[in-house]
Amino acid sequence: MIAEIKKYTFLVHHSDYKQLLDSLRTLGVVHIVQKRKLDENSSAEKEIQLLKRYRDAFRKITSLYPGITPEENDTEPGEALTEYDSLLAGIDVTGTRIESLKRESETARPWGVFNRETIDRLSQSGWKVKLFVSSEKKFDTCGAQNYPFGIISRHRGRIYFAIVHREDDIPEIKADEVNIPERNISIVQAELEENQNKLSDLKSKLQKRAPSIVWSLNRDMGASISRIEYSEAAEQAERYADDNLYVLEGWIPRAEEEGLKDMLKVADCYSFVSEPEPDEKIPVILKNNRFSSLFEPISRLYALPAYGELDLTPFFAPFFMLFFGFCLGDAGYGLIFIIAGFLVKRKVGREYRPIITLAQYFGVAAVVMGLVSGTLFGINLIDSGYTITERSVANMERAGIPENTLSLLDNMEGVRYESRQIFTDRLSETMGTENLQRYKSLILRNAESDFPLLNSFRHLMLDSLNMFYLALAIGALQILFGMMLRAVNLTRQKGFTHSLSTIGWVVLLISLIIFKGGSFAGLKVSGGLHYIFIGLLIISAILIFLFNNPGKNIFARLGLGLWDSYGVVTGVFGDLLSYIRLFALGISSSILGFVFNEISLQFLSMRYVGWIFFVILLLVGHSLNIAIAALGSFVHPMRLTFVEFYKNAGFTGGGIEYKPFKIKSENN
Repeated sequence: MIAEIKKYTFLVHHSDYKQLLDSLRTLGVVHIVQKRKLDENSSAEKEIQLLKRYRDAFRKITSLYPGITPEENDTEPGEALTEYDSLLAGIDVTGTRIESLKRESETARPWGVFNRETIDRLSQSGWKVKLFVSSEKKFDTCGAQNYPFGIISRHRGRIYFAIVHREDDIPEIKADEVNIPERNISIVQAELEENQNKLSDLKSKLQKRAPSIVWSLNRDMGASISRIEYSEAAEQAERYADDNLYVLEGWIPRAEEEGLKDMLKVADCYSFVSEPEPDEKIPVILKNNRFSSLFEPISRLYALPAYGELDLTPFFAPFFMLFFGFCLGDAGYGLIFIIAGFLVKRKVGREYRPIITLAQYFGVAAVVMGLVSGTLFGINLIDSGYTITERSVANMERAGIPENTLSLLDNMEGVRYESRQIFTDRLSETMGTENLQRYKSLILRNAESDFPLLNSFRHLMLDSLNMFYLALAIGALQILFGMMLRAVNLTRQKGFTHSLSTIGWVVLLISLIIFKGGSFAGLKVSGGLHYIFIGLLIISAILIFLFNNPGKNIFARLGLGLWDSYGVVTGVFGDLLSYIRLFALGISSSILGFVFNEISLQFLSMRYVGWIFFVILLLVGHSLNIAIAALGSFVHPMRLTFVEFYKNAGFTGGGIEYKPFKIKSENN
């Protein structure tokens, strides 16, 4: 649900404005109405830029040193930021210089250690030194042998050599000429080592100082945020009477109103209270019970409801939980969610515990739906052997199955049937389709499993076809429930008359489900029931075609009713088909688990080491399946919620988040 909220308007002399802001910030429950945003010319611009530098530095350090523990110290935040900037700049400059020296060393290394001054003196005396690179295959024919030359080095099939020639005798060498390096490798290597040591020292110093720097930055970030928000709140007042009178507006939850009234008794200002207007941007405060509040982060992923409409969080929460279990489709995986939740919850911060609790609820749903579908760690519990024993026959006789029907099962007694399908096919051949349909549930309940623990509830497990029908039934239920909520929403926002058309659709759908759907289940619609059905159809038609747009003339309403009918009929069927994804995801998860089990079992035939591969493949395969299935089990129910359910519930959204003006830290 959405907490009730009120609007307060404060009138204050400009000299008392700061005192009013300080009092409101200390109270910490008033959401200031935003009339304007801070611009680059505002007094808080420098503070915003400083906060940005703080955050950038904080994120950079915590990314460089994950898990760092802040260390309390007396360093001023400004000094800490300057120290960080200096160290980081030194690291960047030194790192860039190292990369440059590495490239220079790669160029100079093949030519070894040489004296550049000697080369320059030779040049002054009329002799030139040229450097060349040639492949070993082409060196003998490159023409170097016609001049004084020397091989400097060989590397990766290439020969690095030098030729000395007279200045006026330019050699013709069939090789790649390269420039003489400015410095030899020993000088470059020495400078490279020096910079690498410098970089190591700078990184070591930054790592050593990081806990203190982080603590100093984090300490001032909260104060900086508070100063910015204070400046932003101060700019929201309208000014009148030559800027002598300030008018400030704010929203406050009704539950916190008494505290504000006590503050205003001693404040030098005048105030009055008013109810929210429909066209105002009213902050929304979600107020749900312990269970529903766990799903608020999911509802916030889409949008907050508008003030005055229903908060759909408590209404979609049970469905979302059920959908997750349906899609995950394995009781064993659900147990892992529950157990892992208890283990992880002890090690995470308090703010993350609701998320872990939500995951455990999802695990409970997965256990329930996994048992319904008969899947445990990829093992098909439904097909766990069916055998009719003497005890089975005695139990069926006590349950009311006639003796002449039981006698038909004599030739099946003691025979084990591997799967439910094979067992029911054999029953159909033996006792006839009509008898089977009449007593199928009792026979399945009393046929014994290979695992006696399953005997008491295995008959409740649904096969694939029935799981398909269950997915559609749940979808129909949620769509119908959403339409009921739309009627409530329209009543709250526009009045009861505007909800009558939606009520007509609800009446029509429920009537069709009960009377037409019931006829398929054996319910005979005759006599008085038939007239009731006709009456409900007439009532729903009147509501749909005559009350769809109150205020318009009757002919416009008839035309709009026809158009709405087309949209509703096609929309409902399209929405209903979307719920098939629940069945598809659940069955795919079960099949993947089964496949991993079958592949793993094949390794047991290997002597000595087969069990190792068996365990490894089971762990890896099921871990992968859980990861994929969990992702789909969250995304697809979210899609069904935000598209099918929200649409049929008439969700408009657009609410703004309640952000009270108070002293804040970086963690608020």
